[in-house]
Amino acid sequence: GPCEEAGAYSELRAGVSVLVLKDGQAVCERYAAGGGPGRGWELWSGTKSFSGLIAAAAVQDGLIALDEKVSETIPEWRDDPRKAGVTIRQLLNLTSGLSTTIGRPPAYAGAIATPFTAEPGVRFQYGAEPFQVFGAVMNRKLSAAKTGDADVLAYLKRRVLDPIGAKPSGWRRTAAGEPLMPQGASFTAREWAKVGEFVRAGGPGLDPAAFRAQFVG
Repeated sequence: GPCEEAGAYSELRAGVSVLVLKDGQAVCERYAAGGGPGRGWELWSGTKSFSGLIAAAAVQDGLIALDEKVSETIPEWRDDPRKAGVTIRQLLNLTSGLSTTIGRPPAYAGAIATPFTAEPGVRFQYGAEPFQVFGAVMNRKLSAAKTGDADVLAYLKRRVLDPIGAKPSGWRRTAAGEPLMPQGASFTAREWAKVGEFVRAGGPGLDPAAFRAQFVG
């Protein structure tokens, strides 16, 4: 049937997990190449999706506004005319103008010091640096607000992952100990599916307890 075909297609291409949900319930689940329901795998750029959830929760909590200037939180950008005007929205939709690379992300300080190669709002530039800058923005916001969160990952866990019962298998950090934002999260297929269902059902505006009862038990 279709599930077997999907599993075979994935296995031929070195896939480790196939999980299909319908109305929150698994209707197809296949593992290969060392995969299994309890084994987490790095999501690589799938990690970037969590920045959107963090931003939505932070807006809800009054920690940020999407159209506020990044330089309000990152003073290192205030003396550069282009960097000074960048908004958090532009940072997250990758139109800040910040030069980007694909590969090993810099530490937060390195991302903040990265030069611009375009005017804000003009060019889409995919890569790691904007997400690392967002991590720095969140860390500084959390510290100033005295939320009790150790860092941006602790905030994500408290506000989103723990309430919906989604547990990462791991999350890599920079040499300075900062959570990687563009890559580095590891989840099992089942745990990552909980996050997907949460987004599909409405995201941070939902009541987590009601979400758990309806979708993940």
